[in-house]
Amino acid sequence: MPPNEPCPHCGELILDCHNEWHEDALRRAIYSGQAAMDCPLCRQAVLWFESRIIAAPPVNAQVPVYKRSPVIGAQWVPIREMGCTNLAGYLANHPAGRQYSDYWQPGEVQQADQQVTKP
Repeated sequence: MPPNEPCPHCGELILDCHNEWHEDALRRAIYSGQAAMDCPLCRQAVLWFESRIIAAPPVNAQVPVYKRSPVIGAQWVPIREMGCTNLAGYLANHPAGRQYSDYWQPGEVQQADQQVTKP
């Protein structure tokens, strides 16, 4: 969801949708409206068509809902958020990251950070 857009289900403002944390093919499907991402807070399906339209899928829609990748998130953090050295730090310390603090299990985050930092 674009910055400060409310989720159509829970109404909470999402500081960053982190669509870039999806694999490329999944991100294209979300962008084209063929799939949905999940709200990081309530986990309900959210359509994000062309990075502009934030809506719940129609009730009878059968759109796939894709979850963000912790490994892609761990790759993204040190490049895009210089104040954070890894995904765990971003989730704990950055306002937008804190919205994802319960999104993955702690072991998934730790494993992703370790995988990214291996030479």
